Amino acid sequence: MKKTIWGRLMSILMVGALTAVTLAGCGNNSGNNGGGGSNKSSSGSKSQASTTKSSSSASSQTTRNGNRKEVTVWHYFEHEAAALEKIVEQYNEKQDKIHITCTFVSREELMNQYTIGAVSGELPDIGMVDSPDMASYISLGVFEDIDDELKAWGDLDQFYEGPLNSCRDSEGRLHGIPNNSNCLALLCNMDILNAAGIKEPPTTWDEFYEVCKATTNPADSVYGFAMCAISNEEGTFQYIPWLYASGADVTTLTSPEAAESLDFLGKLVKEGLMSKEVVNWGQGDALNAFVAGKAAMLESGTWQVAQMDSRNVKVDCNYKYAVLPKGKKNASVIGGENFGVCAGTDAKEECVDFLKYMMTAENNADWCEIAGKLPVRADATKLKDFWTADPRYAVFNESMAFAVARGPHESWPTISEALYTAEQSALLGEKTGADAMKQAASVVDPILAKVPIAK
Repeated sequence: MKKTIWGRLMSILMVGALTAVTLAGCGNNSGNNGGGGSNKSSSGSKSQASTTKSSSSASSQTTRNGNRKEVTVWHYFEHEAAALEKIVEQYNEKQDKIHITCTFVSREELMNQYTIGAVSGELPDIGMVDSPDMASYISLGVFEDIDDELKAWGDLDQFYEGPLNSCRDSEGRLHGIPNNSNCLALLCNMDILNAAGIKEPPTTWDEFYEVCKATTNPADSVYGFAMCAISNEEGTFQYIPWLYASGADVTTLTSPEAAESLDFLGKLVKEGLMSKEVVNWGQGDALNAFVAGKAAMLESGTWQVAQMDSRNVKVDCNYKYAVLPKGKKNASVIGGENFGVCAGTDAKEECVDFLKYMMTAENNADWCEIAGKLPVRADATKLKDFWTADPRYAVFNESMAFAVARGPHESWPTISEALYTAEQSALLGEKTGADAMKQAASVVDPILAKVPIAK
């Protein structure tokens, strides 16, 4: 065991702790946490039953059924499980080297099993992981380096940079492949905007600020904008686009641009254009404010389209999606899941072959259409009109071209905490953007000096 393993285990335990508080960035189509949240955790009894069902197929216990190796895939998909199982069934029928079995494990339990398996060696052959968490598990040795195999495939140039980067280690090598994604855009109540004489959603920070002023109505407790700025990963998820749009990133927190991103959001609260309560709001709470007509604009995720279509969230207004307003550049942030080949499997080559099959343009398009998610391949979006004919999904599809990954970094939970703490202090008027970022940098910069973010 490496000398640093216990330090890395502590990082993973922090991931688990954050998971228990918020399941951020996975793209659920139901519930309040949504795409800044995860598929809902199931009850312990369901997780235990599902895990027991295929526990004998962990890689250390891989057996041969005739001439076929028995391989297991651990995942926490719920309503998307049928789509995954369909692809697995197709793959099982097309080749005779391995037989793959899908095993559902609740997200929280799956993360715990990875942490334990990093030491015990009890891991599946293929495992799913939330994109911002993958770097932590890579550092623990949970996932195999499959960079050479994927480069030899020749398809990597079709993958969006943000999702693909979430699968890299600190040296930029791939330990997995993205499966699906979601991102953030601007949702506008066009009834409120039109009443204020505004015909189209804002496209720049300056326009956005003016629309916020024009649509805020203190007498009716209507704010120009609502977002989630809660003190957990959901808050970081919604802040990242503003940081990157300013021209800064997590490696340049002491820059004037980084300070400007906080001062800009802080100004909205200070001038009464955004409620101070956003520091207590999850993404579902912010959506509720928009739906109630108390916010003219909302920072909204892909999954919320499905919520509105299913009528789980009833929207009684004319609304329109647009890309988030541009600062020095356009920016959004990704959520979604990745798959990797787990350490210790005796079927590495075969597992990589399955991942490549699962992630062909055709299969990625078919799967994401069924699951209501965004493809991670640009060429997949051209195969169906699901993401282009619907103007709402078209906006999210456009945003994927400039959506960034959170990290990737093995200490992302610590970095994330520093970011949402800085954001809250600026929104509450406790610190200027520069002072808040200086404090955040005092935490983040030493971490990145030791282990840089892969570029």
